[in-house]
Amino acid sequence: MLARILLLLIALAIGVGVVVWVVRYQPFGPGDALGSPLPSAHTAAAGWQAGPTAPFARLEMATAVLGGRIWMAGGFNPDGTATDEVAILDPGTGEWTDGPRLPAAVHHAALAADGDQLFLIGGYLGSTGEATDRVHVLDPADGVWETGPSLPEPRAAGAATHDGTRIVYGGGVGPDGVRDDVFVLADDEWALIGALTRTREHLAATSDGEGRVWFMGGRQGGLDRNVGDVDLVESSSISLLATLTPRGGVAAFFAPQLGACLTGGEAPSFAFATVECVDATGRVTAVQDMLQRRHGHGAAVIDGIAYLLLGGEEPGLSASATVDTLDLGE
Repeated sequence: MLARILLLLIALAIGVGVVVWVVRYQPFGPGDALGSPLPSAHTAAAGWQAGPTAPFARLEMATAVLGGRIWMAGGFNPDGTATDEVAILDPGTGEWTDGPRLPAAVHHAALAADGDQLFLIGGYLGSTGEATDRVHVLDPADGVWETGPSLPEPRAAGAATHDGTRIVYGGGVGPDGVRDDVFVLADDEWALIGALTRTREHLAATSDGEGRVWFMGGRQGGLDRNVGDVDLVESSSISLLATLTPRGGVAAFFAPQLGACLTGGEAPSFAFATVECVDATGRVTAVQDMLQRRHGHGAAVIDGIAYLLLGGEEPGLSASATVDTLDLGE
């Protein structure tokens, strides 16, 4: 009888779209630079599928969702040159189109959407390679990037998202090196609300749109100084929530049933295909590896489908045109 019950439970699990195992474990310590993957963090069913391939390869572009479409701004071409191009993916049709060009070529910027406009924040200028404090705002109806409120100081390789009422930006590289500052943009003015658990750049941010922001992963300089910190921001409170597999060059998305999901990244000798999620309680869930290893990629969710876009398969300057998708079963 017990064997029959177990077989029935397995059959039911296989029939579910995305099957994950919840894993509780002892987090890596704050001093760890590299750690082992989550123990027993394997999923029981396939999920990731190939999405609409882009007509170009790119990495380190800024990515956000607005108007049911995925916007990607700036980044590196495969030859290492920075671009001012904006690419738009319409998931409904699978078509790629061009958006309004940026005022200048930029890479390692952050992009956030408040539901009406896009905010391109910081990054390295392609002309000088220096971090910038510039913020550019796009209303798609107008089709022109306008100058927005500048960051308090230059930042690149930081992360940003919209928490439902504010744009929240954290980490990155500033004039004095890697930073831990967390800024919020409200009423057209940036304000410092606190600091991440430790300095880091090449990190990711995502939000539930209800006041919570997760800052995830990143590194403190070289590829051998990756961290797996997950800091949760609520109002002006910032706290360490969990520690995942250390990796930088990451992207993140939010799924209601999983929480904030950290994807890809790079170590000194390889890129990651790892996907790990953590909810607001600190519960960690391991999702099946994506189809392709990626770093410097984009992540987005539209209509219950997660998209992981472009990025590199190898550490450093490598770029692809492929897209992975996952039906989250919402």
